[in-house]
Amino acid sequence: MKSRFWILLIFCGLFAAASCSSSAPPTAPPGPTSPGTVPPPPANPNPPPVTPVPPAPTAIPAEPAATALAPAAAVPLQAAPASTAPPPAAAVPPQPATASIAPRPHVDVIRLKQSGLSDEFVLNKIRTDNVSYQLTTSDILDLRGAGLSEAVIEAMMRSGQSSTAMAGTPLARRAEFNGLARVGKGFIVFGTSTKHNAGRLVVDGDKISWFEADDPKKNFSIYAKNVKEIFNTCVLRPQQNLCLEFGIVTFTGEAYRFRDPGWKNGENHLVLQATDYFRQAFPTLFFTQRSVSEL
Repeated sequence: MKSRFWILLIFCGLFAAASCSSSAPPTAPPGPTSPGTVPPPPANPNPPPVTPVPPAPTAIPAEPAATALAPAAAVPLQAAPASTAPPPAAAVPPQPATASIAPRPHVDVIRLKQSGLSDEFVLNKIRTDNVSYQLTTSDILDLRGAGLSEAVIEAMMRSGQSSTAMAGTPLARRAEFNGLARVGKGFIVFGTSTKHNAGRLVVDGDKISWFEADDPKKNFSIYAKNVKEIFNTCVLRPQQNLCLEFGIVTFTGEAYRFRDPGWKNGENHLVLQATDYFRQAFPTLFFTQRSVSEL
């Protein structure tokens, strides 16, 4: 019984083997292989299932590696240019020395004084040139140190101004100077007393009038357009001349002179007051200063 079982089992095994061999696909006969070549392995009849792989992210292509440069062919040496530097700049001519500051115009007036010219000449030149001196305190001290009078310095301070700027206003053309004493040909008409013999010099617009206290016949009136010169007579002094007389000269040659009643004692307040007023109210008139050793 057991022998039959084993026979049947063997027979079933042989039958199964025959079935498997008949169903296998025919394989191509192996071709000739070149020496040293390993034949590929037989294909797996039952390949495992392939798992899909997600596509890899696109990689940024790497820059090609720098390749070694081939040695450059030898270049024949060429003669270098004579000079590649820019042409030299043109020679700069020597610069003149820094100019010194020009002296202020008041120095010219000091030079005129130091040369021995009179204050009258200096005043005339100041009025003719009409230079704007713009005196500072230091300039005024220099002028006084050079011996120039206050009349010259005042003329310099007014110099350079337009006649419009210096002209007096209508109200300024009305003034009276009481107490002056009129001088007639080298002597005082009135005494030194101001109590009984005082006169009046009056300015009213363009008219200049004198009113004498005791003798109306000696009164006079003239117009500014007929005045040729306004002057001061000043006694020479070491530091500053003492101006004791105020005068008016017309184009017809008439001269009118006035002094303070106390002029012998050096009083000149009224003379200076009249002089300053006429210079301001009549800037176009010609002013001079006469220097004398004594009156």
